[in-house]
Amino acid sequence: MISNRSITFGAALLTGVLAFAPALSHAETIASQGHFAPQKAVASEATGGARATLETRNNALSYTVTWNNLSGPVVAAELLAAKSLADTAEPVETLKGPFKSPLEGTITLSADEIKQYKDGKLYISLGTAAHPHGEVRAQLNPVPAPADSK
Repeated sequence: MISNRSITFGAALLTGVLAFAPALSHAETIASQGHFAPQKAVASEATGGARATLETRNNALSYTVTWNNLSGPVVAAELLAAKSLADTAEPVETLKGPFKSPLEGTITLSADEIKQYKDGKLYISLGTAAHPHGEVRAQLNPVPAPADSK
């Protein structure tokens, strides 16, 4: 025989699951990519770029950065926020080495940084000994999700 206590517990459990379900349904994966361009007033022949994926369920941004033909070894890498190449950037996160291509890692973004990411305002900058404040930058532009192939 099922007791009133069991029914109450079951109803409470179902209510909790249903309350949590909308949060799960809003979780998404957002991909972005960008190709390296020289920083202002820097002549660089560098190639490469960055790819990133944001998992909104845990605010984790995973990235892979590749490069060739810089003026020297990478000595610093940063994720920064700016609206355009002309805007002054604000630091978001220092990326950890060792600085070898490909550079891979994961960082956690704040709600404001997630909005900047979705709006294409974040970029990755690589610094070298000749250009410690940045030789090249790759703007992380959202990539459209692939259409379902049904």
